[in-house]
Amino acid sequence: MCLNAGVFCVALDAATNETAPRSIVKFLENQIALLEGQLMTLPGKDVKTWRPSIKSFQEATCSALSLGLTSNVPLAQCAISPTEIPVANKDLFGISDLDENHPRTILNPRPKQISISSIPLHIAEFLFRTYVQRIIPQYPIFHTVQVELAFDECFVLPGACVDAGEPSLRSLYIVSIIVAISLTTAARNKQARAQSIAASLVRSAMFYAPSVLTNDLDGLQCLLLLIQYTFLDPSVANLWLLAGLASEACIDLGLHVEETSSALSPLQLDLRRRIFWCAYEMEIAVCAGLQRPLRLIAADISASFPSQESDQAITHASIDTTGIETKFISRRIWGFRIIESSVLEMLYQDAPCLSEPALESWMEDVEGKILEWREEVHQSASCNRDPALRSQWDEIELYVDIAYEWILVLMYRPCPGLKARKREHLMKAFDAGVKVATGYFTQANRGYGFLKYVFHPCHHSFASAMVFLQALKYCKEEISDSYTLTEVREYLTCFSRFFSAIAERWPAAAHCLDDIQRLWTPIYDEYITFLRHKQQNVQLAVLTSPLESIHTVESIGDMADLFEWWPTFNPIAEVTGFATQNNPSSAVPYDWQAEFQFDADAFSQEFI
Repeated sequence: MCLNAGVFCVALDAATNETAPRSIVKFLENQIALLEGQLMTLPGKDVKTWRPSIKSFQEATCSALSLGLTSNVPLAQCAISPTEIPVANKDLFGISDLDENHPRTILNPRPKQISISSIPLHIAEFLFRTYVQRIIPQYPIFHTVQVELAFDECFVLPGACVDAGEPSLRSLYIVSIIVAISLTTAARNKQARAQSIAASLVRSAMFYAPSVLTNDLDGLQCLLLLIQYTFLDPSVANLWLLAGLASEACIDLGLHVEETSSALSPLQLDLRRRIFWCAYEMEIAVCAGLQRPLRLIAADISASFPSQESDQAITHASIDTTGIETKFISRRIWGFRIIESSVLEMLYQDAPCLSEPALESWMEDVEGKILEWREEVHQSASCNRDPALRSQWDEIELYVDIAYEWILVLMYRPCPGLKARKREHLMKAFDAGVKVATGYFTQANRGYGFLKYVFHPCHHSFASAMVFLQALKYCKEEISDSYTLTEVREYLTCFSRFFSAIAERWPAAAHCLDDIQRLWTPIYDEYITFLRHKQQNVQLAVLTSPLESIHTVESIGDMADLFEWWPTFNPIAEVTGFATQNNPSSAVPYDWQAEFQFDADAFSQEFI
């Protein structure tokens, strides 16, 4: 119609209050031209550094090497887009992003942000201390002194004698994301609203990204912090791209190789090691969830593990090994990722080069290693006599129980290296998959201070559900001999219950539940038919009752398609990657403690 009338086909862009082409091609061409114009006017790289009091954390020998990006663009904008959800077919989402009702449309306004200045001091301090005491031991990306100095720049405590100058952009970025991470772990009530406020804080922090995400160790720390939050809210960024940038940075900076230079202090050397192993752990987690190739191969790594001692014992002068070990969680998680990476390298990167007997022996060896790893953690936890560390041991004990079952799913399910699996392998994965979903449901409902992961549970549980369905289709005899029909139905409920719970934090995960329910119906019908033939003389009236919440749809055909993971976008996220549809209010709460049941006062009396 516009062409026939001889006029430009445009509409109002509510984000800018200006007109925008209705043609997505024209719109993108205009945006590219705009960005290219801005790029031409950028000055040379202005690397923001810490204030002099903590500049000694930096390495004089580390220059700002390349991340494979230009020096003026330290982070690819495409990384600030949603992480994909696991799906079982390609065409779930057909709505056009030019539809004005679509949340990704260019015609919709951007979501609002809030800043850390909106948070009351006692709430900010409570959330910050939660991160320092509960999360840094698991993800020791920063030395405690680094984040404490950043917090002191952003919040002036009563009676503090400090220069009340403007906080650095780096400090604002770090504290904003730390508070966001802590908020998702501390909220006991209205978790969807807490997630919305946390995402708003991260959006605020991303304004500082061009200045802080530099191509050096400081920039890598900030990038890892963003990845850490994205594991809790995958709608804010693309984990695959972010983890790839972090891995490339580790290689460029040589962090995967043990540093032998005497110019580094014990603190600087320990910081190099902890940054690398945090990046390594994150890459393995992402690659296992998305079934993507690894960038950091175990054979190329010679970096030693960092110290498990408290940060108070780690200084430039020395590391006091007589103190309390507080980083026992991170060390054990890294051990698990090494085992997980060996499975990925063998079965998911290239076809196994081993003979069938050798491959069976290798799988038995891996199963023995992961069992030994789990038993060591439970044994160490039982020996703990420090009440202050009890909750951390509880957290890692649940983690290892889930991780053990996940390795069995990862190793015994159909995979690129072994698409046709033996029945006994599928049965192992069938049983382990249910325990994965059950464990993640327990983790999602843990109390204050426990990390509420989203990315790992969603992808791991979806993969477990898929192998559950394939085993039910191809191992009917074995399942009917080992499990009652009631148990089989209860097992499916474990997956439904988990995805219903996690959708509160990542609404796109609800589509995983839709996929599982859609695929379940024809497979369940086949299984019922099999049982009827097997027990013709048994009254099976109970078998004809439909499963609650399962809607009948057409058969899906070839089950092999179930185990292909196709890229898709987050259907509830807008172009910046932040969820907007049915999004709870991110307005600043009037009373943080009453709304989220923090119990910050009790925390303050105990710890501060």
